[in-house]
Amino acid sequence: MSQEMVKAPQEGQERAGEKFSRPRKLRLILWVCLVALFVAFLGFKVQERLSAAEADIKSLEEMEKPRQPVSTILLKPETWETRRSYYGQAKSAQTQEVTTFEREIVREVRVQVGDRVKVGQVLITLRTEDRSAKVQASRTGYDEAVRNYQRLSELQKKGGVSQSEVDRAYALVKSEEARLSSSRSTLQRTEIKASINGIVSARNVEPGEVAEVGRSLLSIVDPSNMEVELMVSKKDIASINKDTEVSIIVDGEAHAGQVKRSSPEAQSGSGLYPVIVGVEAGKNLLPGAYVEGSFLISRQENVIVIPSNVVQYRGEDQSVFVADGDVARQVPIETGEGRSGRVIITSGLKAGDELIVSGNRTLYDGVGIAKNIDFGEGKPQI
Repeated sequence: MSQEMVKAPQEGQERAGEKFSRPRKLRLILWVCLVALFVAFLGFKVQERLSAAEADIKSLEEMEKPRQPVSTILLKPETWETRRSYYGQAKSAQTQEVTTFEREIVREVRVQVGDRVKVGQVLITLRTEDRSAKVQASRTGYDEAVRNYQRLSELQKKGGVSQSEVDRAYALVKSEEARLSSSRSTLQRTEIKASINGIVSARNVEPGEVAEVGRSLLSIVDPSNMEVELMVSKKDIASINKDTEVSIIVDGEAHAGQVKRSSPEAQSGSGLYPVIVGVEAGKNLLPGAYVEGSFLISRQENVIVIPSNVVQYRGEDQSVFVADGDVARQVPIETGEGRSGRVIITSGLKAGDELIVSGNRTLYDGVGIAKNIDFGEGKPQI
């Protein structure tokens, strides 16, 4: 009995102890969790600080790395025109070579070189004595033929002559009339007149000299209607037609011209093909002047063109450097036609690429660059 009484209080004490120890355990676990979370948070912050410090160190290292100074341009599509220049002489599109139809002595030359003349103006007179005598003789013959015809016509009405005799008389009248007309025409040709408006460019005869048939006595040119004869090579003649754009350069100034015609046959000796180009009036172009003609042979739209001095060569390979952010990248390219320090890119570059145009001689692929440094040498223009 006494033992049971002793055990009962002990069991009660143990139960009470268990009741009081559970909150303690919970608090302990909570504190342990809080400490663990704090330690984890502290470790995260430390790691974050370490990463930031590492990034700062890398950034400093990058900043300390030497960067190549370069200058760049942004590539844009443009129009590429191919022109060829050829040379030739200016001449009047309208000229007159003054000649005579019959051999005769020159009586008077009424103009000098440089004189302006008008259509119908008398330039040269020939001796008229022989022609006047011929006209008078023809007139006499015509008058006699007319009188004879009239006489025979009256006789035929009275039955004195036949109709055939009258017809022969009439035919003679017509013949003499033709002779008279021809004599008068020959007499008129002793006054040689201008057939165009223009300027006397050459005088090849003087009074008292004999004017031979077909001989050029005077030359007249019309300066208001000028053209240029340009000698073109075989490689370009097929590209030139009446629609080809051409500029005529006179005293350093370009004036629009128009292709009038081109010869399909080359000149012997030179092997060049004559092309006649018309020029507007009032361009200070005189006959005989040597001028330059620039033909538009071809036009290409939306092409990429770069300065030829930025292209680097290694054997048959060609390349350039472009800026990729703050890094230089070497790009293989292919080039086409070029002139005047510029060249067409057929592959490898596109619009929007940032081409390195200065400072590229010491670059290599992947090297850091500092863009748009003034080298004092001027940027190539494209």
